[in-house]
Amino acid sequence: MIKSTNPGSSCWVRTDNETVPGLHLFKYFYVSFAALKNGWLEGCRKIIGLDGCFLKGACRGELLVAVGKNGNNQMYPIAWAVVDQETKHSWSWFLSYLIEDLQLGDGSGITVMSDMQKGLEVAVEVLLPNAERRMCARHIWANWQKRWRGEERRKAFWRCAKASFEVKLRDEFEYLGKLGDRICEALLGYNKEYWCRALFSERSKCDVVENNMCETFNSWIVGPRHKSVISMLEDIRHKMMDRHGDMIKFVDTWISDISPMARLILEENKEIGRTLRVNWNHDIGFEIQEGEYRHIIDMTRKTCSCRLWQLRGIPCQHAVRALYHIGQEPEDYVEHWYKKDTFLRVYKYFLQPISNMIMWPDTNNPLVEPPEVKPMPGRPGRCRRKDKDEPRKKKWGKASKNGVKMSCSKCHQVGHNKRTCKSVPSQQPTQQPARPFQQPPVRQPSQPLLRQPSTGNASSLCADTSKVKGRKKISQL
Repeated sequence: MIKSTNPGSSCWVRTDNETVPGLHLFKYFYVSFAALKNGWLEGCRKIIGLDGCFLKGACRGELLVAVGKNGNNQMYPIAWAVVDQETKHSWSWFLSYLIEDLQLGDGSGITVMSDMQKGLEVAVEVLLPNAERRMCARHIWANWQKRWRGEERRKAFWRCAKASFEVKLRDEFEYLGKLGDRICEALLGYNKEYWCRALFSERSKCDVVENNMCETFNSWIVGPRHKSVISMLEDIRHKMMDRHGDMIKFVDTWISDISPMARLILEENKEIGRTLRVNWNHDIGFEIQEGEYRHIIDMTRKTCSCRLWQLRGIPCQHAVRALYHIGQEPEDYVEHWYKKDTFLRVYKYFLQPISNMIMWPDTNNPLVEPPEVKPMPGRPGRCRRKDKDEPRKKKWGKASKNGVKMSCSKCHQVGHNKRTCKSVPSQQPTQQPARPFQQPPVRQPSQPLLRQPSTGNASSLCADTSKVKGRKKISQL
């Protein structure tokens, strides 16, 4: 039905007829709609994120996804597949169809971003040998920080990952080496060409060091992942249909020809560039001083020695300062990937509706049986388990006492409470004795108290005078 209603789409099913003789048990399922393939080929940068997530319904398995980035740095799902588990065979099966659909060839000009999935690295090396490889820096940090903990080490790691040129990367590694013995050797066990921005290729115009595009997609479909396979796939298709319409409406809210995320980066570079010092050779070259580094700008080749301009396709703070110096606008030098026309080309193809299973025509293909259900003990979790040092969302309600030091109410020392206090209690009382009870004064009957009506403001002099005169009249009686 997918191929008949959405011409050009890819839909493949793999079954297992060896486990149970005479039955075709479901094993793999791959789908990539023609609208998504054509949109990525026409308007998305050539970077693909690969990831897998667990299914939480009755049929256990995993969902493999391939996600790109649109001109606003948002996720753009391309293809997904249901498999029993992540292995070299399942990833190779998924990548073989993805390479055919997106015309990737041997991977030349393509950047592949992934986590540290089982079997994926080997499959990419075999099927996409010429593709640029990147690994999610957050997963590398999660493994590395188990031995090298500390806030200062965490900051130093991310400065190494986000340094955009090699001199800066070298200086950051030198500083990191001072925070522990053989700390850099442990970090360099991961190939730094995979996670250091300073060593990334400039052809993809994307400088991300984290695989957030896949993580966003996995959390976006967390509800459908609790359903059966067919219901989950239908919900994902419906969400994709709604998202296409939302993205087209989103373009109407743009205030310029550049996407909002690209404009935000450009505005930040403008703020930083105002404080930089510039020297111009009155040709095409500029010298921009920022801190201890002096960067070189070439307007003809649109390059900067900090490499951020080449990595993103958006003028960096040094290029912005040079452009303003010669009276030109930085918006004219933003790559076409972030323009409105390119963004609309991505979403000009639409997913066509499909009828439900009751209305499907009969087929002569063998009946596909569901796989054996594997019940799992305990209540299934809805959220991914996070590491100890991974940031968590703030919960409303009672304030957490995490990090608050315990103090004793007896000796006022830190580190224990009054139940475990071993100090000798003081003999002198710490509080003043209470005052003895005093009887209130008894009013004498010879002094009657009469209430006089108020004739004006109670705080005025006239009211006080009337009270005095009234008392004199009563005493005279």
